[in-house]
Amino acid sequence: MKKKCKIVIIDDHPVFLSVLGELLKQQLGFLVVGLSRSGEEGLEICGRTKPDLVLVDMMMPGMSGLEVIKFLRKQDPDVLLLAISGLITKELICSAFMAGVSGYFSKSRSTEELLDKLRAMSEGDTEMTLEEAEALRWAVRERRLRSDISMKDLQLLRLYSDDLPIKEIAQRTGRTVSSTYKAFRRIRQQLDAKTDWDLRLIARRFGLAAYKEIPE
Repeated sequence: MKKKCKIVIIDDHPVFLSVLGELLKQQLGFLVVGLSRSGEEGLEICGRTKPDLVLVDMMMPGMSGLEVIKFLRKQDPDVLLLAISGLITKELICSAFMAGVSGYFSKSRSTEELLDKLRAMSEGDTEMTLEEAEALRWAVRERRLRSDISMKDLQLLRLYSDDLPIKEIAQRTGRTVSSTYKAFRRIRQQLDAKTDWDLRLIARRFGLAAYKEIPE
């Protein structure tokens, strides 16, 4: 008898969680071992249930999808990870792949397509879509693949996008104010952000400021 695929879904939208969970059980025969509305809770569930596949929303309050993916990849190098988001930028797609996902899915696509993608992944098919391949080709052209962002830097960017003062960011991350300023200068250079405003726009493209209206 074929082993059922164990899946955890991490998404802050309660209706999406419950509906997708039921569809995966009824239509694909997946074993849904956890539903979580936050990255922190999702990591705890994954550590306890050891899923085969995890679906991660890239834009959640609190811990970002990129942070969750990096932690999960470190926690279990073999787990299959599918990033899902309504935000589709080349920066975010590339960062998700660099963090360790096996695929990136747009929430603008149909539920049937999502089920097909999850079924294919559970069967070992992680072929890239045209959208994913184009984003990675763009990254190579722009040399962005050399700009992978560490978990610590993602945390700094997330706190920065929440408009926290540098002193409070330093306190929350256990740094000195001086080292925090130095870290942001390094991040700006790494991401080619000329100004603080550029850095905020980049943070949004990485899914770290999804709940703020930031004009382009």
